[in-house]
Formats: sequence, C-alpha cells, structure tokens
Amino acid sequence: TPGTLREITLAGNTVMQHLFAGYSVRGIAAAPFRPETLFAAPGDETLHGVPVHFAPCVAGYVGGDITAGLLAAGLAELPGENLFLDIGTNGELALWHKGRLLCCSTAAGPVFEGATISRGMQAGPGAIHRVAYENGKISCRTIESAAAAGICGSGLIDAAAVFLRAGIIDETGAFTDEEDAYPLTPEVSLTQKDIRMLQLAKSAICAGMLTLLEAGGLGAEGPARLVIAGGFGSFLDLHSAACIGLYPPALESRARAIGNAALAGASMMLLRSQYRQQAAALAEQAETVDLSASPVFRENYVECMGFETP
Repeated sequence: TPGTLREITLAGNTVMQHLFAGYSVRGIAAAPFRPETLFAAPGDETLHGVPVHFAPCVAGYVGGDITAGLLAAGLAELPGENLFLDIGTNGELALWHKGRLLCCSTAAGPVFEGATISRGMQAGPGAIHRVAYENGKISCRTIESAAAAGICGSGLIDAAAVFLRAGIIDETGAFTDEEDAYPLTPEVSLTQKDIRMLQLAKSAICAGMLTLLEAGGLGAEGPARLVIAGGFGSFLDLHSAACIGLYPPALESRARAIGNAALAGASMMLLRSQYRQQAAALAEQAETVDLSASPVFRENYVECMGFETP
C-alpha cells in the first residue's frame, strides 16, 4: 500500500519508462529514434509521493529493462566473451567482449507471445507449451493440463523443431505433403503461414546475434556464454531453439536461461545504491549497433530464414 512504500525502482523498455514519466514518445516512433531522455540522471518523479528511480536506458530500443538485466546477469564480471539475449516483441542483445559492451535491438514481432499465429495464445491454461516426438508420434502438453485451446511461443518453437525431425517441414519451412496445415491435437493445427511467421521472427533474432558478434570481431562459436533472459526465455526449450536456428546451434552447450533478469536487476538497484551506480555505468559504457542500416544484418537475415535439418 502507498503508506508502506519508501522507494520505487522501475525498469522497463524506453517507451514504457517515457510513458510512466510523462515524456513524449514521438521521437522514438521514427528514425533516428531519439528518446526525450535516457534516464541517466535522477529525476523528481514520484508515485503516491514516493521517489521513483528509473533504470538508465541505452537507446530508444534498448531500455532500462536491459540495463537491469545486464546488471543481474553480471555479464561484465564474467570471464571471456558473453552474449545476452532478451526475447520479446523486440529481441535485445548485448555482447561483452574485451571491455566493450555492444548492444542492439531487432524487431521479432509478437510471434513469441502467440500473436499472428492462427491458434496462437499467451501462456495460460490450455496453451500447448511443449511438443515432443517419440516413436514416430507427436505428443503435446498444455499448461495446467487443460484442454488444448491454442499454442504459445514455447510450444510453437517445440513444434517447429519436431516438424523438422519428423520431416513434416523441409529446410525451407514448407510442408512436405503440400498441405496448408498440420494438426497437433484435434483442436489445434499449425498452418503454413504460422511457420512462415515463426521463420521471420527467429531469423530476426539470429541475424541480430550474428551481426552483433561480427561487430565485436567474433564468429558464431566465439562467445563463452549465451545468457537468455526474460519470462519467455524461462519456458524456452534450449535444444528446440537451437534446432530451428533461433540462435546458432554452436552455442547450445553454452546457453542458459536466467529468468526475469530485469526484475532481479531492479530489485538490486532498489536495495543498494551501488547497484544504481553500476547500472548507470553500464548504460554509459554501452555502444549501440544500428541494425536498420546494416548490410551485414540484411544478409544474415536472409541466410537465417531457413532451417537446418537436425
């Protein structure tokens, strides 16, 4: 309740932090995507009279949630080259390499939230969230074991990986039997358009990753770690994600999911002022790689569109 609050820390994307603080988002909506503020300096915003501390942002599409996530992941303190990925409507990426912090954002669209998918839904009761292939048969699990009502992002990635292993789709993503849909359960099918939408999203993520690695002078096998943050990343099957090329398969053995790192980082900033200082230093140090004008990204985007047969 308001009477028990003493301080608030807020970590969100740059747009959400602008909206909360009452700044215009017009500058973020169009090139060159310049926000009103990056929240680098303490402001005088309050909620119910309680001071609000904002996580510092890096750029228009690399927000305070990423800075907070990087703080929680401890990327700058780990040895070697470390890659950070937060998957959502945008895929935000960061690379720590030889004392440099490179960041970028790639537009994956809302596929991983279930939008634009014919039977897509958020991760709620009845959503297919796991798909397996054993003894020549496809099996599905739903959240809370409820009757299948649709499919969420983690189930979609599993299903595509299963379709590849079973030969239901080929390396181009096309259904091999020339049908327009394939049933997962009597109630839920995936269409050819669903597979195409997934290809667009996963290609944007992987191409952004490869482009960021190249900007840092590394190849796909370079990073010592791939840290995957965010609520969606917590439910992601890392093997399925590698199978469909959401990230380079060479990184599968070095990938780990750490859950809601933004929340963890915001909690750290709230509890100790030294963490607010560390977050500010991370944001100030970060260099942004612009993918929108990158011919390397465009080339990678096309090359990442297909699937490698497992």
